[in-house]
Amino acid sequence: MVMAPIWLALALAGASNAPVTVEVVAVGHVDAPATKFVLAIDLTASGASDDKAKEALAKKKAALVQQLSAAGATLVPEEPGTVKTAPVKLEAFDVGDDKSKTEDEKPSASESFSVQAPTRAAITAAQGIVGKTEGASADQPPLSSIGDTAVAARAAKRDAIAKARLDAQNYADSLGYSSATVLSVSERGDVGTIFSFATSMAARGPKSMFEPSRGDTVPIDVAVTVTFRLDGKK
Repeated sequence: MVMAPIWLALALAGASNAPVTVEVVAVGHVDAPATKFVLAIDLTASGASDDKAKEALAKKKAALVQQLSAAGATLVPEEPGTVKTAPVKLEAFDVGDDKSKTEDEKPSASESFSVQAPTRAAITAAQGIVGKTEGASADQPPLSSIGDTAVAARAAKRDAIAKARLDAQNYADSLGYSSATVLSVSERGDVGTIFSFATSMAARGPKSMFEPSRGDTVPIDVAVTVTFRLDGKK
């Protein structure tokens, strides 16, 4: 994106052999390998009373967490989970006369918590364990993220600058200049930068804009503003 109108740059270029300054906004993008996967788990257990249900839930969770830990997935510390109790309606039927014989309400307790793992293989193993555990479910795909975004952000900035150079050289060729020299680079959030960033995100679709990453890579986008001086009138 060029901040100055192209007609103005053309007019200036045609008027003299003096250098022309152009400002280009570019959005760099990289898909960084995910280093953290988080799986949300729902767990339910029942008992003869609310206290018994909670006790059964605690035992079931401890056993499940132990299995998950052995597979490389550990409990997310910032999410202790909330235990909820509710009655579960159970009906017993007499097969002989096909009539309801007794009806009882048995309390249950449920808790939602998350586990994390550094690799897709470990979180896949965790999903398998949850799937085999009675009263446990993990319906949503795991969330993926990267622990340190600095390296990925630097790579995205390099990509942004490379794109800006191509755009600047294109303007240089169009205006009859032989070279485009970098004068300044900025990450300021002006209107042009924000617009270019939003346009780049929208191009990937509304889901990528608003939904967290659930794949093996995490998209990183960085917008930069680069000012070039066009020299050497041909």
